[in-house]
Amino acid sequence: MSHEVNHEFPATSHTVTPLPETNGVLGGIIHSIRTRGLRYALVAAVNVIVGQTLLLALQGAMGPSWANVLAVGLSSVPAYYMNRAWVWGKRGKSHWKKEVLPFWLFTIAGLVLSTIAIAIVHRFTDGKLIINFIQLVAFGILWVVRFFVLDKLFHVEVFEDDTPDGV
Repeated sequence: MSHEVNHEFPATSHTVTPLPETNGVLGGIIHSIRTRGLRYALVAAVNVIVGQTLLLALQGAMGPSWANVLAVGLSSVPAYYMNRAWVWGKRGKSHWKKEVLPFWLFTIAGLVLSTIAIAIVHRFTDGKLIINFIQLVAFGILWVVRFFVLDKLFHVEVFEDDTPDGV
């Protein structure tokens, strides 16, 4: 069995054109999205599935606002560790000021915003899917902002005198 070689288009003639270099603030944003954005989106998708499932299930046992608090609390812990390890490639102890605090401040802001939105919507409807949708929208507002803030903070150089806290 012989293999024929295509001399008209040899394998070495195929070139890959790299994406154009980007500079400045816009270049940094594009670079972040290219390198970590997809992984961040995938972690968020997993977190949405877990959080929305918990919220839907918990609404059968308690009011939607309390269900939201519990769902966010339970789904945020794995979201932190998945983001830290998979999106930003961090291992070892977490750094309190540059990793833990910013992540949880955004999580608490999303929790407060979504709980207020749920309480307002719950005055007009008991529809569980509508409440889930409202929670998703409220967190979605902060999702994009959180990516860029955490992306910036997780890539700050850590010096000897700036050791991580044990988390």
